[in-house]
Amino acid sequence: MPVSPANFIFIFLLCQLTGSAASRTLKELVGALDGSVTFPLMHSVNLIDSIVWTFNTTTLVTIQPKTANNQDIVIVTQNHNKKRVDFPHGNYSLKLSKLNKNDSGAYRVQIYSSSLLHPFTQEYELRVYEYLSKPKIAMGLLQNNKNGTCVTNLTCSMEQREEDVTYSWKSLGQTANESFHGSILPISWRPGEKDMPFICMARNPISSNSSNPVFPRKLCEGVTGDLYPIIALNQLWMCLLLSVFILVTITFIMWRQKRKGRSIKEKKMDTHQEILNYYPPSGETSEYDTISNYNKTIPEEDSVNTVYSVVQLHQKMEKTHSLPVSPETPRQFIYKNVI
Repeated sequence: MPVSPANFIFIFLLCQLTGSAASRTLKELVGALDGSVTFPLMHSVNLIDSIVWTFNTTTLVTIQPKTANNQDIVIVTQNHNKKRVDFPHGNYSLKLSKLNKNDSGAYRVQIYSSSLLHPFTQEYELRVYEYLSKPKIAMGLLQNNKNGTCVTNLTCSMEQREEDVTYSWKSLGQTANESFHGSILPISWRPGEKDMPFICMARNPISSNSSNPVFPRKLCEGVTGDLYPIIALNQLWMCLLLSVFILVTITFIMWRQKRKGRSIKEKKMDTHQEILNYYPPSGETSEYDTISNYNKTIPEEDSVNTVYSVVQLHQKMEKTHSLPVSPETPRQFIYKNVI
């Protein structure tokens, strides 16, 4: 079936638009600091009028392909890029050397041809990374559980801030080499347990590096050492409280015994007083009554004319302080009769 000129033009324009749209597929590239990267250019354009490479919105390189009598004309718009730009493969793929962080960004190439309704376009995204140094491990706050377990967090990081870095941890003490993902690793260690070292591995799109091994036992030595004074202090407080309790108990018991002894003594004193107040029967005790003012009642003695008479008290006498004073009961006493 013959194709009409109108249909041919429609098909040609559709292929041009489709090819132009397909050429805009974004390609992501990575490069190392101070290294080089090549932006591959794949096209099927035969008659090329010019090629333009741009970085973000700035024209980087303009190329006019060679003709039968002339060489390619390459125009680098910025002087500092003249030694960095090259087209080694002969197909106008751009090689950029001595990369730095500022080279990261969007790149685009456009091929202009009189055979194309729209220029052929290819876009790129370049990321420039540094080779990773040895990661650092920072230890979080050490904590102790009641059972003496040391608990803390390990944080893995780079000395300088890096983009697109991923972290993982590997335990070297296990046969399975168990891995943990993330920059933070919680660990716990109890005295007497096996010490399993951990290493942190950092990766970015161009390199990887690992830290020195970290031993939980060594990290927890300080905190477990601090745990023993705390335990000793707690034990000291327990002993002190127990001593106070025992002292109070002994004091209370001694006070009770002293009080009990005082009560017994008071009872004995009361019994003794009752015995003292008891009047003994006659004949047990002989007491003598004393007459006061003796010298005043007896006249002066005459050794020649004095006759002495002795009167002996009766044996049955009652106590002086308990004898009733009565005119009916005359007292018996010793006196001197002067004649």
